[in-house]
Amino acid sequence: MPNAWLKWAGWCFLISIFMSGFFFRFAPSTLSGSMQQELSLTASTLGIVASMHFWIYTLMQMPAGMFTDSVGIRNAGIIGGGITTIGAFCFGIAPNLVVLLVGSALLGLGLSAVFVALMSYNATWFSSERHSLVMGTTMLLAALGSVIAQTPTAHLLNWLSWREIILFFGAFTLLATACLLVFCKSDPGSKKTSEAKAKKTVHPLQRGNRYVLRNRQVWLLFVCVAATNGTLYAFLGLWAVPLLTDGFSIRPAQAAQYATVTLTIYGIGSVFWGWFADRIGTKKPIIVVTCMLSVVVWACMAFAEWELGWVAMALFVLLGLSGGPVGVIFAATKESVALENVGFAIALVNMGAFLTAALVQSGFGIILDIVANAELEMAPTLQSYQIALVLPLMISSLGVVSSLLLRETGSVDPMLKG
Repeated sequence: MPNAWLKWAGWCFLISIFMSGFFFRFAPSTLSGSMQQELSLTASTLGIVASMHFWIYTLMQMPAGMFTDSVGIRNAGIIGGGITTIGAFCFGIAPNLVVLLVGSALLGLGLSAVFVALMSYNATWFSSERHSLVMGTTMLLAALGSVIAQTPTAHLLNWLSWREIILFFGAFTLLATACLLVFCKSDPGSKKTSEAKAKKTVHPLQRGNRYVLRNRQVWLLFVCVAATNGTLYAFLGLWAVPLLTDGFSIRPAQAAQYATVTLTIYGIGSVFWGWFADRIGTKKPIIVVTCMLSVVVWACMAFAEWELGWVAMALFVLLGLSGGPVGVIFAATKESVALENVGFAIALVNMGAFLTAALVQSGFGIILDIVANAELEMAPTLQSYQIALVLPLMISSLGVVSSLLLRETGSVDPMLKG
């Protein structure tokens, strides 16, 4: 079977699983009302359920990077897809909070391996000259999963239960995982070479990985992705729709439209920023500008008097645009380390996004409950949400500082070679 055909086949099925992962990641925002009503969840409990995915995903990023480097891209993708499928089915049939948490944890565990496998696949099969664009396209397609989790899912709730929707996407993930068995190779080399690499044992503290952990550039990129994508994932993954429904008394389907636009812009922005970075041959200015944009948006949401309509839509559009450089950040990460450590390095940087998402989702719910109890509110108000929005604002401010300290990428630290 020709390598060109295999390249796109493997990429498509890895992307399919990744798209499902983005759906599972953002669906709780749209499904929160139905889930809370059926399982009697408080705001804090709902935040814990949604953030469990992010906590496990975060904790498993470095192990997933080493696991993928050890067993190969294909095996990591298949195993990760299988665990993701089991997690989706557990989440969909959960009779109580405990099973719901288990399902959320398994989703995070499986998708951590799928993410690293896909990022390593991009780095292995596509040329460096087009890596930012490929990463951006990857994030655009993945964002389709999060878009589906918003307005389309809100309308699907008119005909299907939240459980049936989750189970459908679980079945889709299972099918895509099965296809990886046939249509995915770890690298463009020979079958024997791929198998030899898959069998090679990599020590968790191999020399290259130790240098990655000491790489200042990698940690600065870690903070940058936390500031832009971590805060965005936390907000759109759970609290955006409740903020709009509680703060402005609108229906979930109407509120989901704002999140849908944001995620659409996020996906389109990922391609645009990737193309632009390749076009100008530099990445730092893009990262600096988008980190600053993130601060401006969170500050306006937290402190300004804004209403539904064009003002709110503009804020949500700019929020999506601020999260778009994730592909550029991953491309910069690739250029900061040796090729054999790309999986580990990207996994480490990606931890920044999901550690932040987990902290913000949990912290947001706790702040809302504290404010509600202090003011004897039956439901959170817009002012309550604005107090909680200070949390992502503080994190995004750290991103601006880190982005300014970045060096332009393009050459690997000599210590990482060999």
